[in-house]
Amino acid sequence: FWNKTILSQLYSGYNQPCQKKKKKKKQMLSFGKLCQFIEAAGHEHRPDMQKSLLRAAPFGKCFLDRFPPDSFVRMCQDLRVLNAVRDYHIGIPLTYTQYKQLTIQVLLDRLVLRRLYPLAIQICEYLRLPEVQGVSRILAHWACCKVQQKDLSDEDVARAINQKLGDTPGVSYSDIAARAYGCGRTELAIKLLEYEPRSGEQVPLLLKMKRSKLALSKAIESGDTDLVFTVLLHLKNELNRGDFFMTLQNQPMALSLYRQFCKHQELETLKDLYNQDDNHQELGSFHIRASYAAEERIEGRVAALPKNEFAAKATEDQMRLLRLQRLLEEELGGRFLDLSLHDTVTTLILRGHNKRAEQLARDFRIPDKRLWWLKLMALADLEDWEELEKFSKTTQQI
Repeated sequence: FWNKTILSQLYSGYNQPCQKKKKKKKQMLSFGKLCQFIEAAGHEHRPDMQKSLLRAAPFGKCFLDRFPPDSFVRMCQDLRVLNAVRDYHIGIPLTYTQYKQLTIQVLLDRLVLRRLYPLAIQICEYLRLPEVQGVSRILAHWACCKVQQKDLSDEDVARAINQKLGDTPGVSYSDIAARAYGCGRTELAIKLLEYEPRSGEQVPLLLKMKRSKLALSKAIESGDTDLVFTVLLHLKNELNRGDFFMTLQNQPMALSLYRQFCKHQELETLKDLYNQDDNHQELGSFHIRASYAAEERIEGRVAALPKNEFAAKATEDQMRLLRLQRLLEEELGGRFLDLSLHDTVTTLILRGHNKRAEQLARDFRIPDKRLWWLKLMALADLEDWEELEKFSKTTQQI
């Protein structure tokens, strides 16, 4: 409607005298109408109608001051993407409204799930999406699908993936290798890890694949001592003692690092290492150092400590009180746990369990005068004056 009315009037009046023509165009054109032309183009499915509507925008922009071109450029990009996916070879008849609601990321995901990787990459490059959100993500998905092709050899798949990906930023070869390992293609996973530049990503997956010795070699090549220690501790738990020591013999750097670890953490293991190496000089030095340090060992110092009878008795009484408090909570309800002995007795009196309170006082040898005082304070808090009077007249408490 806009195309047949406003555009036809503008073109038909284009040859009128200049002043009259400008006045008419300014009356008929506005920012809002120009935006409507652009918006209308988005809702058209026919490319020829899209072009007609979009041609109106630059024509009308000539007669408006400072009209921002962003919406026009954005619409041209959106229509080019929509026309590409609407093509009968692709068959995704998205409307402009649906496209805006889904966002470009969802559209790319749909193309990737259909394995339309070339089109998805072309769209990413055309829209200049960031590598991590666009091309890298699509290539990573393609590679993960590639490793599932059983008809190709491991070497062919690894070579094809490397030729396609190269050093593309944002693509993790370790993630692709993990997918290959999950598909049961361990050798392919190892070949893919050869292209992973980060040792910190290689080593954990190699350990998961039970390729510990290869993981140790990669960790040593990286020069990262923390990574080497991680592999060594894994090997120590995985192998028996003899095989572990033999593995260390073949890796001098790892052996040296493990010796340093044993000097601070496992002295007996260090002695075994010296014995296996027939390193009598270091073994002798070890025994000399051990003789000087024997008296300072924690075990010796703990054994030499005198027994603190009072602390031991107080600890036993506290443990007994905690057990009784837990029993009281189960039988009577309420909170008793972690109360002091006096508070426990007072709580029992306040709740009317006088016999329980007296029994507890006897068990923990609370003096009578202290028990009387606790009972006196509890009755006063309860404002039980009759019971307080009876208590005061009892000859036993007097």
